Amino acid sequence: MSAADVRVEVNVRDPGLARRLVRVIAAARRAAQAAARAAVVGTRGLPVVRLRTRPRLEALGRDAVAGAIVVARVTERGARHLPALVAALRDLGVAGVQLVWDGEDPPRERVEGHVFAVLEAARATPKGPPVVVARAREPVFTLRASIAKRRERTS
Repeated sequence: MSAADVRVEVNVRDPGLARRLVRVIAAARRAAQAAARAAVVGTRGLPVVRLRTRPRLEALGRDAVAGAIVVARVTERGARHLPALVAALRDLGVAGVQLVWDGEDPPRERVEGHVFAVLEAARATPKGPPVVVARAREPVFTLRASIAKRRERTS
């Protein structure tokens, strides 16, 4: 369900108050949607770097990832190195990290602990670049909005 599909229903005995509440809620929703769209547009110019391994990161170098959105596919072979890879990326000043995993392939029992370790480390350091997990290979709205929000807080 998208934000456009959300329906707000107000149940108030006073019809005048109900109309005013509907108008205020609708205006607040429109303003929030516009702000979110503007924030995401502000992240469109960020480069996107795709990588899976620490050796690939070392080969690319700091300049290739600093300020970029990094998209890393979760693999069974690389899962145990995922926390160190993401920590290194965050230390290098990436804008954000998106882990690509559908929750099924590789099998959950083989990689879930490593993925959650990454998410917990990111949650414990909220001032650092955001980290999300998504099925998509392209940076998702949630990541772009998180990047924009962090930029807003630091400026």
